[in-house]
Amino acid sequence: MQCSKPYRFGDDQVLNRLNLWFCVILLSISLFSFSAVADVKDVKVESSASGSQVLFKLSKKSKYSHFTLKNPNRVVLDIKGATGTLNYRAKGSGELIKRIRNSTPKTKQDSRFVLEVAKLVDYEITHLSRPDGSYIQVKFDDPQPISAMITSGQTERDDDIIIAIDAGHGGRDPGSIGPQGTYEKNITLAIAKKLQKRFNAEPGLRAVLTRDADYYISPSKRPLIARKKKADLLISIHADAFHTPQPRGASVWTINNGRAQTEFARLLENKSRQSELLAGANTVIAESEDDNASFVRTILDMTKDATRKSSYDASDYIISELKKVTKMHKKERQYASLAVLTAQDIPSILVEVGFISNPTEEKNLNWSKYRQRLADSIFTAVSKYFKVYPPDGSLWARLNKTGDIKHVVKAGESLYKIAKRYDISIAQIKQANNLKRDSLKPNQTLLIPKG
Repeated sequence: MQCSKPYRFGDDQVLNRLNLWFCVILLSISLFSFSAVADVKDVKVESSASGSQVLFKLSKKSKYSHFTLKNPNRVVLDIKGATGTLNYRAKGSGELIKRIRNSTPKTKQDSRFVLEVAKLVDYEITHLSRPDGSYIQVKFDDPQPISAMITSGQTERDDDIIIAIDAGHGGRDPGSIGPQGTYEKNITLAIAKKLQKRFNAEPGLRAVLTRDADYYISPSKRPLIARKKKADLLISIHADAFHTPQPRGASVWTINNGRAQTEFARLLENKSRQSELLAGANTVIAESEDDNASFVRTILDMTKDATRKSSYDASDYIISELKKVTKMHKKERQYASLAVLTAQDIPSILVEVGFISNPTEEKNLNWSKYRQRLADSIFTAVSKYFKVYPPDGSLWARLNKTGDIKHVVKAGESLYKIAKRYDISIAQIKQANNLKRDSLKPNQTLLIPKG
């Protein structure tokens, strides 16, 4: 005998209620998904002395990603889960940001904005919260060039050759991130500190850091710090990256010649800054206004050419030493438009110590001994360079001259300190100066024999 399932009153009501709850859940998910969409309401393009910036106004905070493309130069910004169309065109031919337009994103839920720029320069992207809403800020570092300080009289320089070491990135700017999560900013700071220690242990050399901890400094401000420290050379440490893991090796960069010429022209045209450029020399030419522009051009052109040549020479020394401890991605010096390299009167070099995006090199860069090798190679290169090209007035320049050196004793100096500075013995100094005692007097002149 076949039995049928008994019918119970209320089964249809239960099913109806389940269906109702299911529809409510679906509707809630749909409403949540809809509300999660961010609207791009407006775009603002602003310019300042330090560069240009683009502000994307959003209805709510949204995640983003970005990358760059060349030929033509573009910065591409993908805003996650956003809608909105833009079509901005520059008002003037000299502006950095030429156009902002939409393009096809990777996923339909996102919006892609393409920023067409006159040249690719350093930039950073951050979220901003303002009283009128949420923004994504794209800030370009394209400052006026760092100008040369030229005085009419000879100024006394430090005995030491001063090297400014710039640890790239820092703070809110991690730089590139390796496959295992290594931050470029940590690698650059670790190498910079090792390099500083090597320089400071060498008589006649002294290193200063643009940053000594994990905080952010704008790329355009780093040459200013080197200037304030009266640096004879600026070395910026970075780690390279690529969207595939294969590329590896170090490279050495100096200022792009085209950019240097362009910025030099802008610098000359900006007459309001000529008092800064010429300092005391400005008073000398004040009576000859007709020759002012010609004088400025001549002096600054000489400074720029000498600085660029020094950058080239020093970079070649660094390449020669780096290739002894690591593979070189580029075997010759490279040129780039980077804000950190724009000082007109300080030879400036950027060293990419390897590709943090390469798993093997990421592992190496996390190895303290490997970072020490990189620091040692840069130290050796810079030491060799300054032995051939010591700055006038420095201790190393005096040591390069034939014959004995005259040293004027400063308050607080001892024979031990002076002997250590010149890398000779106390006995040699006492013998050359017929000294019977170790005591010295301020302003006493000593003959320092060649070691």
